[in-house]
Amino acid sequence: MKKLLSYTFLFSLFLFLVACSSRKALVSTGEDKQRTYPTTAVQKFAYGELYRQAGDFARALIEYEEAASIDSLSPVIYARIGEAYLALNRMTKARNAFLKSVELNPDQPGLFDMIALTLVMDGKMAEAEKIWLNLIENYPWYEDAWYNLSDFYFEQNDTAKGLDILQRLLKKNPDNTDVLGRIVDVLHQLGRYEASIPFLEKLISQIPDYSRFYQSLYKTYIELGREEEARQTLLRWREHVNPSPQVELLYADQLIRNGEWDKALDILYQGHAVWPGQWAFPHLLAIVYIEKEEPDSVRKYYNMALNEGSALPVAYRNYALWLADQDDIRTALDVILEGRDLHPDDQDLMYMEALLLDESDEPVKAIRVLENLRTLQPNNENVLQMLAALYDRTGQSARAEELYEILLAKNRENPLILNNYSYLLAEHNKDLSKAWNMIQKALSLEPENGAYLDTAAWILYRLGRYPEALNYINRALSVLPDDYEMLYHKAMILLSMNQGDEANDLLQKSLEKNPDYKPARDQLEAMNHD
Repeated sequence: MKKLLSYTFLFSLFLFLVACSSRKALVSTGEDKQRTYPTTAVQKFAYGELYRQAGDFARALIEYEEAASIDSLSPVIYARIGEAYLALNRMTKARNAFLKSVELNPDQPGLFDMIALTLVMDGKMAEAEKIWLNLIENYPWYEDAWYNLSDFYFEQNDTAKGLDILQRLLKKNPDNTDVLGRIVDVLHQLGRYEASIPFLEKLISQIPDYSRFYQSLYKTYIELGREEEARQTLLRWREHVNPSPQVELLYADQLIRNGEWDKALDILYQGHAVWPGQWAFPHLLAIVYIEKEEPDSVRKYYNMALNEGSALPVAYRNYALWLADQDDIRTALDVILEGRDLHPDDQDLMYMEALLLDESDEPVKAIRVLENLRTLQPNNENVLQMLAALYDRTGQSARAEELYEILLAKNRENPLILNNYSYLLAEHNKDLSKAWNMIQKALSLEPENGAYLDTAAWILYRLGRYPEALNYINRALSVLPDDYEMLYHKAMILLSMNQGDEANDLLQKSLEKNPDYKPARDQLEAMNHD
């Protein structure tokens, strides 16, 4: 909520008042009476102001209360006492001080607003709402009350009332850009993008050279999937507002999405020439050259982007992903480590580092990174699943099982978790009944998934149900006919059914697909030895 502590009744001649030396230095003249202010009270108040400006509300409060003990008729002093108590989170005392101030001077809508806020902090919602409703009725010009009441309704999840308050305020002044902007923000938070468009167009018509409104309208059309209107918004933005990196980058991105590579390159080259320190221009240039399949240019512009020194983590991630796709895992890992040096707390870079360490056959290091990430993201399923797989691969199957149990407790309908856990159990030839139930659940969710069919075949093989296993492995290979592990599984099933020649052929084929696959090589050597 908006909590403005500015009041029109504060002392305007503060330094002059402190310098006054007569017993009755400050005089207030009303229509029918004149009141004088004791100098000592003024001095105490002045000291309180100094402490308040320094952020020392406890000492400010002492000075204000001493001033009130000398002059008990000053609404300003009690207002400041209320502010100090509010800053110290003592709501009841703050409210009592504000009430004393409005008792001395009732015409203070700002203080009634503060009283409502203290009531909210004390959980007295109905009383706070009543005060704000009275404020907007009796002081309709006091906009803070309208804003705070609308925010109050939003925090109570009463969106309809919150929007109604803002729209009533807008009727009083249809050109109020602050209200229009608040309505847009609320509608976006609610995902009501279509409803926000007229308000955004109104804002643009009033302030046609303000980038934020075009950006918000562009975002709205993107969220609605209306690409052409988003593009037209960018063109309007470029026409009416001075050129900026933001709009040029968005326009280039739009061109890239539409496959207009050469136009995008023109915009990006020009942008990089005008704003040479902007890493995003060479970053997008690299993306264009990925699409144009020009790897040398990709490397050139990614390196240029990273050398700008201000590149965000996304640049390091994208470059590393491209390098990994080129099978250059070592360079990809170097890029991620460079990014982590500059952005040590970026969790996506941490996850990417773990993936690349795994690809580099460094599972222990990958585990260390993932365990650090797990402390930051304890509920991240991807992190937990990868950790479970790594623990199993490094001979720590008990820890892997613990993680899978944690994952299942969070989501028993995730077929990937069900498959991976059941395959782990099958590999270790344990709890096969449990493994079978889990893989059947996974297949009920994705019945034609080749990996899940393979897991089912392997569990049945472990159970000695070879004809059923053969049926499942054949279905799996019909989906993924060149999978070296599935070929090995089928060979083992056929061996158990005394079909050695066909099994031998499948093992040979498995090694053709992956010459480093040890289980197939070991089995062939055992068969040849026999």
